[in-house]
Amino acid sequence: MKATKNILKMPAKLALLLLLIAFQSCSTYNTKTADIESDLFNGDFNKAITGIDKNKFLNKNRNRLLYLLEKGKVEHLSGNYEASNTLFEEAYIMIEDKMTKTNAGQAIAAKFTNPMAEPYKGEDFEKVIIHYYKALNYFHLGQPAEALVEAKRINIKLYELNEKYKENKNRYSEDAFSQILQGILYESTGDINNAYIAYRNAEEIYAKNGDMYFDVPTPLQLKKDLLRTSKLMGFRDDYEKYSNKFKLTDDIATKATGEAIVFWENGFGPAKDQIVITASGTDGFFYGTYYDGATQEEIFIPIPVGFDIGSVNAIAIPKYRERGTYYSNAAVVVNNQDVPFNLAEDIYPIAKQCLKDRMLRETIDLVARFATKKAASAGLGALGKELFGDTAGDLIKLGGDVAGAATEKADTRNWQTLPATISYIRVPLHEGENKFLIKKQGPQGIDRDTIYIQYKKGLQIVNYFDFGRTELIQPVNTPAVAATPKKEVSPAMSSGLTAQNTSDLKVKKAIAIPAEKRAFNPAPSHVTVKSVIDNYIAASGGEDKIRNMKTLMSRTNTLSEYNGTTTKIEVVSKITDQNDMLIQSYTNGKLTYTLVVNDNGGYMKMPDLEPTELDKSLYESIKNGNTLRDNYSIPLKDPNARLEGIGFVDKKEAYVISYKDAKTNADMLNYYDVESGLLVASSATIDTVSSTSYFTDYRKVNGLAFPFKTKTVTPTGNTEVITAEIKVNEGVNATDFQ
Repeated sequence: MKATKNILKMPAKLALLLLLIAFQSCSTYNTKTADIESDLFNGDFNKAITGIDKNKFLNKNRNRLLYLLEKGKVEHLSGNYEASNTLFEEAYIMIEDKMTKTNAGQAIAAKFTNPMAEPYKGEDFEKVIIHYYKALNYFHLGQPAEALVEAKRINIKLYELNEKYKENKNRYSEDAFSQILQGILYESTGDINNAYIAYRNAEEIYAKNGDMYFDVPTPLQLKKDLLRTSKLMGFRDDYEKYSNKFKLTDDIATKATGEAIVFWENGFGPAKDQIVITASGTDGFFYGTYYDGATQEEIFIPIPVGFDIGSVNAIAIPKYRERGTYYSNAAVVVNNQDVPFNLAEDIYPIAKQCLKDRMLRETIDLVARFATKKAASAGLGALGKELFGDTAGDLIKLGGDVAGAATEKADTRNWQTLPATISYIRVPLHEGENKFLIKKQGPQGIDRDTIYIQYKKGLQIVNYFDFGRTELIQPVNTPAVAATPKKEVSPAMSSGLTAQNTSDLKVKKAIAIPAEKRAFNPAPSHVTVKSVIDNYIAASGGEDKIRNMKTLMSRTNTLSEYNGTTTKIEVVSKITDQNDMLIQSYTNGKLTYTLVVNDNGGYMKMPDLEPTELDKSLYESIKNGNTLRDNYSIPLKDPNARLEGIGFVDKKEAYVISYKDAKTNADMLNYYDVESGLLVASSATIDTVSSTSYFTDYRKVNGLAFPFKTKTVTPTGNTEVITAEIKVNEGVNATDFQ
């Protein structure tokens, strides 16, 4: 018996090691299709289609729906509209006929392993977006009536999906953008009455949600279209109502006989990751916490009375990761005026909410999977005791727990070729060829593209898209007019272009230009650098409050998540108006270093080590740097500071001030919200390296406004700092700086 026990100990230890490896190396669907995304970044759609066809994961029967969605979208990007619709129609039939339902064998496999063993059924919002692309495909094929049918199906599908849920219904139950699309398609057929009704329905969705629906404000273009169509229909009362509400007027006499709607799809939509939570169960439940951004989420799994859940436990939770966009906004130059694209759909908040709603409905499946694995390991343990004794039985049960945990994965499949955002704008056309300059705002400045659209009487649709950063890169399989190459662009930063008729567009192949620093909308003539700073000081609390600020104490948290492990970094800082300073950093609650600066010098100390004195240059840089009060008016220190104009931060207008920081020699761009006056973003560029910080969640402390959330975007990654506590003129003592 002794020999048998020794033999059993080795697999148990090995299983624990394999468990750790499994948690570190668990791949997601996103990693399985990285080469396809790379081809899209490079504009090689033919290669991307070939990659989809050869991808072993996508070609598994259980992933058939995912295959159809991904390939259907890429065929659409390629201008192969018939092929795209054939694929989307099959996906639609699969969903309608429940062909994605799980068979008995797959259900059992999913309970013992993970939900990726089941057929992919699609998230509810994905089932809806199919109709958006089918509508565009039909329009480009010259079938506007069929396109309109697909647009109408969007809200019908949302209603049907929500009706089948008895509890935890989807918050995403209607789609304003689909109504806008319907209005555009009605207009393309000359049906102004129904176009007006569709635009009105869209505006009502925004209005009843506080003029902000899933992070999208009521588009200005929608307001203009409502005014124009109500006036065309002779609905005087409606026209006056909307004119007063929007503070806009419309002159239909100046409208062009030809127009184009330009849809701009920007970036890649969110990808699913997983969070693996490990914990022990107590008092009748399994409990774990994890962070979704800055929000701490909790999960409870009930444990039946008398049920031993063992010593190794894991629950995998799917989570959407926002992949964002390189360009924050864009504008089309029309008659020498920059006309901004209007955001119409933001995929990430919709995807996140749909997943959350679904997870609430499917908690029972999570419990079943957890319980099934536990029951299996308990059964193995009982068998082991019968054959080899108590110790062997315990080890076998441990091995079963480990095996169950190692196979625990969230379903990270999702439609990944979707854009991050969809925006649109209406532009007038004159007879002949129309040339439009597109300006796109990115962290490195303004990039430009030029598109050409042939005149056609009535309304036409143009699709324009960016996957990353370029001026323009022509898809490999689309005819192009070659241009003289300029500076090469990174293969990982590209964009593509397609239109109702790709021959209508003269495009340039594989070129990029250095990002220009400034191209903002003009600011009113009465606004100056000083007036913007004065407004910022007033919005922050006023000169008196700032002048009387002698000390500042803050406590911030930075969360870093990697492979399901969240690391919390807490920083406590205390600063005086003389730049005496104490900074203490903690990682997962453990002190990692202390920095002290006083009138006599400065030092850094790590636990169990002797203090290290700061060198003279670093000390003087800190001690002679900007004070608490200086931070509010830094741009005024540069005599060459200038007001660049009006830009956009989080879809809101902001005055942009450029200046050079004397201490770091960095070129700075500060963004001050036009409405609130507060500093909402700051971009620094040293040589060619840039970073941008975004300041949100302003709160008043002793009459002074401070941002409690700061997100910094750099070329190597993003960080988000949450301020937990701020104190002004309290919580700081002279002894802190000794």
